[in-house]
Amino acid sequence: MATLSRTLTMAALACFGFPGCGKLVGLNTPVTPLAQIQVQVAGDIASVPGADAGEQAPQLRVALVWGTQWLPEPFCVVPPTSVDAVRVESDWKPPSADAVVAAGCPDSFRFVPDRAGADIAVQPGVQTITLINLPAADVMVGDVTARVAYASLIVYDDRNGNGTLDFHHPPLHRRHSQPDVVEDAGPPATRDIVYGASFISMTLPDQRVAYLEGIFDKTAAFYPRFGCDSYPPLPGFSILSAGGYLQPGYAQSDLVAAVLQRQLTETSCGVATLDEVVTIPLQPTLQPPASLAELACTVNDTGGTTFYREPPANAPDLSTLDWACVGFPHLPGDNAGAALGNQLVVASASTDACQSVNHYTLRGCDNDPSCSAPSWDVTATPPDWWPCPTTP
Repeated sequence: MATLSRTLTMAALACFGFPGCGKLVGLNTPVTPLAQIQVQVAGDIASVPGADAGEQAPQLRVALVWGTQWLPEPFCVVPPTSVDAVRVESDWKPPSADAVVAAGCPDSFRFVPDRAGADIAVQPGVQTITLINLPAADVMVGDVTARVAYASLIVYDDRNGNGTLDFHHPPLHRRHSQPDVVEDAGPPATRDIVYGASFISMTLPDQRVAYLEGIFDKTAAFYPRFGCDSYPPLPGFSILSAGGYLQPGYAQSDLVAAVLQRQLTETSCGVATLDEVVTIPLQPTLQPPASLAELACTVNDTGGTTFYREPPANAPDLSTLDWACVGFPHLPGDNAGAALGNQLVVASASTDACQSVNHYTLRGCDNDPSCSAPSWDVTATPPDWWPCPTTP
């Protein structure tokens, strides 16, 4: 069915504008749904902040969002060793690498959106989301004989009333000497607010929509559910559930290492047809946690590449932003390949639409602080405000 649907779609697109193809038939007839997903928003809908706070009444919607495969940047997984700052102004925040990670690094196990699909207004009780399109090939992981896509059902307040979940992006860093591309996400009052989702993070219990073509490859590292080999996705659409990698007290770096070594398993597993109702608990707080806000944030680099920058003449606002002087991240035991020197890491502001970390070095290239032919080198004349040591 999936292959036939894609073939017919491509054939129809190929005929547009070419008289030899003849007249297309059936474009004005009702479309037969490919799938219908049952969803219920749990919690007190009336308690979502809105008119009582002097703002517009909430316009709650639920969107089916396909996820992307990605890697976090090394700093967020294995924070490097902190280095004592040589300059700290009285009005600056105290340097803290832990604070930078907390403020600037999203959950390394979170669901990251790629593309929104169907979207409906939230109503009390069980609702039906109708899918008339298959997930696009670029949101699926694997080859044509075995590929899968996963989606989360996300409840949000449609603040601008456009009927769709608006995604935001961290600042996109360009090459040295080129200006960064900074998205105008608008003031916080106009941004969509996420209040719940069926799949937030692999560390939490989740229900996800799966679409499988071919044979499921359990070795694919795409939101894996370790220990759920007996509960693979069904051909076509299905609902998967998992209890989450609930490991209180684990540092994120330890949790990543444990998952890579398959030392953690889900606390529960499940697979069901689309008859199962996907339940989305609301978290109607005035300021939802970052784990929810990040569900409306894409990633600029899915490969986890760190982008280094030359420090600007004027200091970042270190009185309000979390910052620290640190070395460069490297895998334990890989001392021969570790970059020498120090870097200044500065977290994004709490008012930014998405979390991110800026990396400043006195010498380096865009993606390598130890490059042999640096794009910049101001080690001899660092900016007056530079707070980190100038030598390794």
